[in-house]
Amino acid sequence: MRIRHLVIPLACAALVALAMLHRRWLPATYDPTQPLDLRADWTVITPLKLRLLSGAPDLCRAALRTSSLPMQEHAHSGTAACPLQDVLTVGGRDIPLDPASFLASCNLAVRWSLFETRVVGPVTQQVFHTGIGRIRHVGSFACRDVRDRPGAQSSHATADAIDVSAFILADGREIPVVAWSQPGPRGLYLHRLRDGACPIFGTVLSPDYNSLHAAHFHLQATGFGLCR
Repeated sequence: MRIRHLVIPLACAALVALAMLHRRWLPATYDPTQPLDLRADWTVITPLKLRLLSGAPDLCRAALRTSSLPMQEHAHSGTAACPLQDVLTVGGRDIPLDPASFLASCNLAVRWSLFETRVVGPVTQQVFHTGIGRIRHVGSFACRDVRDRPGAQSSHATADAIDVSAFILADGREIPVVAWSQPGPRGLYLHRLRDGACPIFGTVLSPDYNSLHAAHFHLQATGFGLCR
């Protein structure tokens, strides 16, 4: 009887010990308290690590240090209506950007880095058997409301979103987002890019969402998994 009474306290003590010493036995990629390493394999914990970035600036900055993308601190303070803090200028290295850079929150910069390396490059190779030449975007920061919801501030107002209009292959072929409904590899390619972006970004809007997104992908760091 005494042994039976000790089972629960002993089990609780073991769980506490495991929790306190978890870094000794739990790989960093599975430890949500460890910064996200953008070079590491995707695991079941990666989405949680991405979710934690918004409320943990130190974890976000630590993740950025594992990115190969050129990034610079930016003194952009936004506007009176849309003040900005802790933003960066993100450029392209392996995949050039057109225009050459964009303004991003730390959260957006981390997710963009994952999108380039884990989605754009591999999907381009799979569908077209070539590399990606550059990505054309139509900007990130814009102090405005959501276009069809007056009074609701857009994620662009905090540099938490970027709109992408086209992907240019290494051989010069351009795949604009307006080719979304085309049969064949162009439409397939765009659908695969959208689907690949959804686990990375908090919100992904494509031409399937509404007519306002007929010509671009809206890739947003914040949100709760809307993928259309």
